[in-house]
Amino acid sequence: MITQQDLIDRFGEKELIKLTDRDNYQVIVESVVDTAIADAEGEVASYLRSANLVSVDALGKVIYRNGAKLPSDLALHTCNIARYYLYGNGTTETVEKRYDDAVKWLDKVKKDPTMLTGPIAEQPSASGGISVIPNTVPNLYQD
Repeated sequence: MITQQDLIDRFGEKELIKLTDRDNYQVIVESVVDTAIADAEGEVASYLRSANLVSVDALGKVIYRNGAKLPSDLALHTCNIARYYLYGNGTTETVEKRYDDAVKWLDKVKKDPTMLTGPIAEQPSASGGISVIPNTVPNLYQD
């Protein structure tokens, strides 16, 4: 669902270096980012799987609605959860609040999936009824 680049775009490369390269603070350690993303996507899936909004493939990767484009609000909240996991025990108040907000939002989406999908269009019903077509009014005064 989300990638390392999504996290860089939202939170900056320096923050990811600081959170993942805990010894040298020089590079982003991809394995640490991948673990945080997997944990975040797993948490998202635990909320949205029952609403059939996500599935998990054979490799354990979370997929949004059969590969449909990921809504930006779902990407944002998934990134906030991944960031929370990257911070571990040293979260800031802002990171913790964003995590809490993301979990509350996921709970709302679980209860009302149309928050992500939009309203479901009603299908026209096939009727076996009668069609009424009005006749044209005859013009009795034609020349």
